[in-house]
Amino acid sequence: MKELDDSPNAPGGRRLAAYILLLALAFKLAFILYSGGHVYYDVNLALTHGKAFFEKPGSQAALILPGVKTYVGSIAWYRLYDLLGVYGLKAFNLAAFALLFAFQYAIGRRCFPPRVTAAALFIFSFYAGTNLNVAAGEQDDMTAALFFTLGVVLYTYGRGAFLAALVMSAGLLFKYTAGIYAVGFIIYLIYIRDTRQVLLALGGLFLPFLCLNLVTGFSSMEALLRMSNLKRHFFFSPPGLVLSKFFSTGMFLFLILSVWAVLRDRSRTNALLFCLSSVYIVFAVATFNTYSSGFHMMQSVLFSSFLAAEVFLMDKYPGGVRPGRLFRVAVLVLY
Repeated sequence: MKELDDSPNAPGGRRLAAYILLLALAFKLAFILYSGGHVYYDVNLALTHGKAFFEKPGSQAALILPGVKTYVGSIAWYRLYDLLGVYGLKAFNLAAFALLFAFQYAIGRRCFPPRVTAAALFIFSFYAGTNLNVAAGEQDDMTAALFFTLGVVLYTYGRGAFLAALVMSAGLLFKYTAGIYAVGFIIYLIYIRDTRQVLLALGGLFLPFLCLNLVTGFSSMEALLRMSNLKRHFFFSPPGLVLSKFFSTGMFLFLILSVWAVLRDRSRTNALLFCLSSVYIVFAVATFNTYSSGFHMMQSVLFSSFLAAEVFLMDKYPGGVRPGRLFRVAVLVLY
């Protein structure tokens, strides 16, 4: 039986999570005010496409739209921008981050003791890619991450693979990269040898995208498979950039820590989080597609942060080293 301090429902754990959330929101708000009206390049493209949809029906098909997005986000973000401007878009990102924080806390509350959950929340909240997505735009990344993480929450709370995958796949309507993480979910179901759940999950993953294509005459599928778009996703980044991003975005660090955590504890929870987080790293490096990895890694870190926290909070490291609380706090602050 766990001691009181290790109970996922311990009041101290909830308070600490609240403090981390308030600190993270203040940090990101300051970052938003500092960056002002600047947004990521793809945000401008999406707004241009959304504007054309309303003002010149039919012409938007001729505009350049990032090959990782459908029309859904462009329409939604243009309407939001038209009503509230750039800061309206960034306010949405801030609210989306708060929801992602809540979903991550729900996973931790279900599966980990408070100190592991708190460390994971801190790691995710202050990851550079999380800050970039909130302050520099990418509502599509934030929304895709929201749907996908909600699906993971549903699965961890026993709602079944079909419903979980159905919610996850809603993220595909905003960013195709959500499909990479969905592959990680399928790999996990194969790992636990649950063929029925694999089939149900595949059905749930394809259903929303199929419905969108039926409504739009399969234009989204055509855009995804267009050769010009495929070239952007496969062997698009030069080797030097791949090597640089592999280290600068934390891919190497989080992958090593995740492997370490899984080798120490091969529980189903750790296996699930490892599959969900590592699949993007493998994809990005294997396909030489790391140009925007700082943004896309946010979703990976949300899951791998639990595994990293488990290693970070080990009582004893190889060689008998026992890090103290002051050392751990200092490491997090430096991070």
